[in-house]
Amino acid sequence: MSARNAVLLSQQGSGRATAYLESPKIVSFQGKTHVAWLDSPEEGFRVCIRTLDHASETWSEKYTIGEAQDNHGGPALTIDGEGYLHVIYYAHHHPVRYRKSLRPNDASQWSEYEPFGHNLTYPSLLCAKDGSLILTARRSYDERPWELEMWRKNPGETWQRERALVSSRHGIYSQFAASLAWGSDHETIHLATRIYEMPEDEIEQPLTTVGYMKSEDGGVTWTRSDGGEVPLPATADTMDVIASGRGIEGRILNAGSIAVGPDGRPWVPYGVRTEDSSESYLASPYGDGKWRHRQLNKYLPEELRDWALFMHGGVSFGKSGQAVVTAVAMRVQPLAPDWGDPTSELVCFLARDGGARFEGMLVGEIDADLPSWMPNMERPTGFNEMLAYPSYVYTKGVRGESLSDQLSNEVWWVPGE
Repeated sequence: MSARNAVLLSQQGSGRATAYLESPKIVSFQGKTHVAWLDSPEEGFRVCIRTLDHASETWSEKYTIGEAQDNHGGPALTIDGEGYLHVIYYAHHHPVRYRKSLRPNDASQWSEYEPFGHNLTYPSLLCAKDGSLILTARRSYDERPWELEMWRKNPGETWQRERALVSSRHGIYSQFAASLAWGSDHETIHLATRIYEMPEDEIEQPLTTVGYMKSEDGGVTWTRSDGGEVPLPATADTMDVIASGRGIEGRILNAGSIAVGPDGRPWVPYGVRTEDSSESYLASPYGDGKWRHRQLNKYLPEELRDWALFMHGGVSFGKSGQAVVTAVAMRVQPLAPDWGDPTSELVCFLARDGGARFEGMLVGEIDADLPSWMPNMERPTGFNEMLAYPSYVYTKGVRGESLSDQLSNEVWWVPGE
């Protein structure tokens, strides 16, 4: 899981090349691994993909799937049972764009794009057993609280909006950082979210809530971990609340991408930022709506043991059944922004004994000038054929000063152990 066998995929990566955690970017199927990300060449933002052929150990050329509106328009990727790739991309408060590969297990050519939705951002994408595609994305409004919408595309049909899954309780800016994962039955949908809300009386002091809910009927009805019904749209008051914080109290939370273990239990990674530090945890339910919280900071490698640990990453399981967690360590300054801090270094945690303990390792070498961050791991979003340990992709380079900055960041892929 270290970077000793890492592959440089691009030197034109954008300031969000491998973001966001909601949007899965890696698919392995029948001897190939497909990896997507967001470049920013001179002609504008471009969604790109390359394919590793495992038999020959060679990578394809870089194929361009389409353009993106700005650095928030990166891809969400999945695969169906016949091997066709599906991708959502482009939007930041705009309609998203959907394309399908023209041939199974081949990323070189794609269908014409199909736009749909209104004011959508941050897509998460699944493929169900019957080949239906399920999408969640944030919906922004001018004069009402923002929502997390759910869309579905049945085989041979167009995309249709189904419902609002989650809503903010406040009418200003909101973000949901909502990631989806299948249970081992490929029928139960697990959703984890970091709800970021801006109440009018604390406009510069957000409320942040890490929450969870699941659906056993394809997204029609949702429950908490104890089976209690969650009325839709859910809010930070009605779903499982794993952790919460108020900015005015000096406590802000982040959440990473969710995964489901071999025993069917969801694992939700999250972090708690305070004035001058950050701690990260893995949470899993153990009954009656209660959650166990495993702290990860104590497993940081020795050279980073006194650094802050931010959950700008996620958790995933390969065929080994052991959890793999990626996160970002940094030397945070009091009250300073942490998103893209130059001291950011990527760390990987490999579970031992089913998660009773973890082994932490630094990915690459410490670079005081360029951050290594925004890890995005493969997880079973559809018909992926997961390897023993999931691979992941990350960005080495700066975040930029604006959404439209065109940068030359490096995009690296790290194979599983």
